[in-house]
Amino acid sequence: MKKISQFLFVLAFVLSCSFFTNLVFAGEVDVLIDKLVEKGILTKAEAQQVATEAKEEARKESIKGSYAALPAWVQNLKLKGDLRLRYQWEDKSSATSSSPDRHRARYRFRLGLESEVNDQLTVAAGLATGGSDSRSTNQTMTGTFQTPDIRLDYAYAEWAATPWMTLRGGKVKSIKKEIFRPSDLLWDSDIHPEGLTIALSKEAGKANFFANTAFWVLGEDGDDTSDPVMWVVQPGFKTKLSDNVKLTAAVAGYFFDNVKGATLDQSAGSNTLENGVLKYNYNSMSPSVKLDIKQPFNIAVLDKMSLFGDFVYNPDPSDKNQGWLAGVKFKMAGPLKIFGKKWDLKYMYRHLEKDAWLDTFPDSDAQGGATDVKGHEIAVSYPLGKNTSLGLDYYLVQNIDASDPERRHVLQVDWKMKF
Repeated sequence: MKKISQFLFVLAFVLSCSFFTNLVFAGEVDVLIDKLVEKGILTKAEAQQVATEAKEEARKESIKGSYAALPAWVQNLKLKGDLRLRYQWEDKSSATSSSPDRHRARYRFRLGLESEVNDQLTVAAGLATGGSDSRSTNQTMTGTFQTPDIRLDYAYAEWAATPWMTLRGGKVKSIKKEIFRPSDLLWDSDIHPEGLTIALSKEAGKANFFANTAFWVLGEDGDDTSDPVMWVVQPGFKTKLSDNVKLTAAVAGYFFDNVKGATLDQSAGSNTLENGVLKYNYNSMSPSVKLDIKQPFNIAVLDKMSLFGDFVYNPDPSDKNQGWLAGVKFKMAGPLKIFGKKWDLKYMYRHLEKDAWLDTFPDSDAQGGATDVKGHEIAVSYPLGKNTSLGLDYYLVQNIDASDPERRHVLQVDWKMKF
């Protein structure tokens, strides 16, 4: 008992000394511990443990001391990123023609930082691989080892003006944060809108009511005052129907200025044109819904099931003016866990008509981001360990109304790593 008491005393003494940087050095700690081992107060195993803990605490305090002299906003700086390695296979064919299979090795690297300017104001920015394509930050391995571009991915300020109102301005980080978007029918996940967003939120009983409003710039020409812009208004709510069931629903109104009679960058070329410019307006209505169910049907292997859908209607054209997507996602658990972790399985079917929506925004992996597309998508995500996973995504899509509809298969195999 006496030996244990002596050990605890020595451990407390050594650890407390480590808090005073420049007073106790690693060599002096080692000498002290060696003497305690010689006198039989500590065993070699106990001495090793004490030395390791003392050095770790000294390291932490040294780092803490270094940061203390820096401005508060630097101390609050958060740095994070991710790397994705991808193999992609594509096969395109129609009744009258076919293209050779395409095999691509690709990667995506992103690095972002975020800092709290004060209690209400946050500034964030990020860099990513890729070119000027607003719907992709992928870099294809090509060009005999050429050096690819790193570009500004996003840069914005976020001001929590009140507990119920947040403003974001600049090039925002993700479309997912700006609007409720259960699928990529209308919006590719890589799109970062530019402009101003105001997000309102209010709790009321078991429900949370929200309203996302935005003004986003689509183009600017110094010689033309008729620049294309868009407004977004999306009221919605989240509520718990029971302990295991949560419902989220919203209706978005998209309103455009100076789009009819214009041409837009990043177009996939599938909307109807007249004299080389867009024939219609795209002031569209889009209801969205998502139902999350924990432990559905009391099936042991299912941890969670989500049912979701999007619909869009553009009243300007008289036909080919609607689109919809329905999907289901399962989070698998129980005996189907992989490496002790849950994994995801998702299926979606989409139907997006030619002039239901602008062809500058939809998922770029489904028929190149074009409208006039229908088909299936199935995706699986497997955890490989902490902060790393393997994903498989397969598309089978084709044109809806084309005279010679193209049928496209796309398979993507992704290794994702976050840090």
